Amino acid sequence: MHRVVTRTLVSFAGALALAAISAASGWAAEVWVTNMKSADVYVIDPASLKVIAIIPADKGAHNVTFSRDGNLAFTANVGANNVTIIDAVAKKVLSNVVAGHKAHHVSVSPDGKLAVASNVGTDRITLIDVAKKQAIGTLRTADGAMMSVFSADGNRLYVANARDASISVVDVKARKVKRERPRGVGMAAKEWLPGGKGTMALLPTTDWKQVWATAPAENKIVILDLAKRERVGEVDVPGEPHGVVFSPDQKLLYVVQRKLNQLSIIDVDSRKIVKSASIGKRPDMVAISPDGNSLYVVSRDENKLLVVSASGLRVIGEVAVGKEPHGVAYRK
Repeated sequence: MHRVVTRTLVSFAGALALAAISAASGWAAEVWVTNMKSADVYVIDPASLKVIAIIPADKGAHNVTFSRDGNLAFTANVGANNVTIIDAVAKKVLSNVVAGHKAHHVSVSPDGKLAVASNVGTDRITLIDVAKKQAIGTLRTADGAMMSVFSADGNRLYVANARDASISVVDVKARKVKRERPRGVGMAAKEWLPGGKGTMALLPTTDWKQVWATAPAENKIVILDLAKRERVGEVDVPGEPHGVVFSPDQKLLYVVQRKLNQLSIIDVDSRKIVKSASIGKRPDMVAISPDGNSLYVVSRDENKLLVVSASGLRVIGEVAVGKEPHGVAYRK
């Protein structure tokens, strides 16, 4: 029914390993891909590379995020200014919740009670009560609210503001931005973090001492110290760095270079690119398998999901998905 193309067979041993992981967790692992032009979500079995479900979302289905327990999925629909909440087990849409202009990304609190849509067309985030499936308010962050990430304890929310080149800090319990970005004030007085031009993806380290963020307008990955609230390092990444993901041990960072049709590996300790490979046509976002062996990269102009060997950056499989894929996430 669905066209599936495999460039190279996924190893039998790898398939068995994934099956073992799935059996231990009680359900099969899945890769979810959001498609902007077809306004839907493809759900793919990573072992067989078969499409097992197609779920309607809304115009410009952009990024997809799961609740911590994996039971709910949230798609930010940049063309419809809303968020689709999906029962990830039953593969059924539960609700479309109105968000702000150009809803770009959704983050979910660790307890699963609060979802936050970042609205890149404005300077606001939309707060969503997950149980009620409705928006409960907005907060002003800064221009171009692109995406956000909750702290491990859920008490703080970090919001990347692309056009403002900053990261806002939100007090989640108080529902308040700790401090709006002041002008002409020294760093010690700021309750926000400097980002980079076009700041988009935010990746905290497991110890929450640093955040690594893409700055595509600068062709850099910027490294931020959360305690000092300072930019403490950077990695030159040509070709508009976009989607990023750490290896499970956080020794490596994988980055998609959208304008170069390329994927690169950065060594975290040396902060240098150690390997690059051509991949797809306008690749966008990337996800990684729990064992760190496989990467999943959307090829936007080919309408494909590419499966890539994390060690060699070789394409080992591909799946035809919807029109203009953008977001990808691994449900484990």
